[in-house]
Amino acid sequence: MIKINNRRFIGNKTKLLQEIYGAVEKYKFPRNSIFADLFAGTGVVSHYFAEKGFKTITNDILYSNYIAYRAWLDNSVYSEDKIDEVLKYCNSLRADKLSDNYFSDIYGDKYFSINDAKKIGYIRDYIEEHKSEFSEREYFILLTILMYTVDKIANTVGHFEYFLKGKPIDTNFILEPLDLSVKVDGQIYNEDANTLASKIEADIVYIDPPYNARQYVNFYHVLENLARWNKPTEFEGNSMKFKRDNLKSGYSRAEAPLLFKNLIDSLNCKLIVVSYSNTYSARSIASINKITEEQIIQILSARGNVTKREIKYNAFNAGKTDFNDHKEFLFVCEVKSEV
Repeated sequence: MIKINNRRFIGNKTKLLQEIYGAVEKYKFPRNSIFADLFAGTGVVSHYFAEKGFKTITNDILYSNYIAYRAWLDNSVYSEDKIDEVLKYCNSLRADKLSDNYFSDIYGDKYFSINDAKKIGYIRDYIEEHKSEFSEREYFILLTILMYTVDKIANTVGHFEYFLKGKPIDTNFILEPLDLSVKVDGQIYNEDANTLASKIEADIVYIDPPYNARQYVNFYHVLENLARWNKPTEFEGNSMKFKRDNLKSGYSRAEAPLLFKNLIDSLNCKLIVVSYSNTYSARSIASINKITEEQIIQILSARGNVTKREIKYNAFNAGKTDFNDHKEFLFVCEVKSEV
């Protein structure tokens, strides 16, 4: 059975969940308080707070992440029997008997073996062609199962910036159901965080923006293409990235401090919690933070009293970037009441 944290994702906060919750717990928010996660990534932080009894607002600009939230963090009905029936059919497929398709033509013999890619493409087409037979949540559950499986078997170091040189082998993968045992009372968005910030009200807002020049859509373009299923035909380079300028984050550019200030100034909440990394001295220029610690504190201090916690943390590092004494910073701002 697939769990929400069974995904390889840069910046994944699974190992920091207790630290993040601990930073909030002392403020003794009552049950059913609203927790908003504006750069939610895999959604594990929202999921954890939902387990603790919070209502959630979960957002990310990547549609592939939004799809996963609609599976993990929705509370609408679905049929387990129908999901099991589809999984049984998909798992009975003989990949070597399937025809080539869009997915195998683009990604076969690169990120996946030809047979695995044919099976992935066939299943994705099947889900789309039978969409009218599923409830919305059933549709998103099936897509999430496929995405998590694709991530698990990919011929990569943990992201899709590039694929490994060795020829990918058949994994003969099977699809497993999701563990949807946590009941979530939540709202889900697929928007730019700065646009959404002024539209919502929450008790706690958690902010975990991109830290450096590395764009998340570059790391997860294959999953984004699989999720959107618009089947683009123009790609960049050997890594097969589709055109994605509208999905690139300003937080990975020089404008990040201004964007961060505008975001913080727009929030209507009681507590702001910001995660940020201390990769200021990374050897790779692309890994150096775009917002300084001083800027974060100054911007947050305009809204209220700020405290900082340092957490020792081994960063996800699938490339050649070295981090010495890596830490995660957790900034907590108790927002001043407006006069």
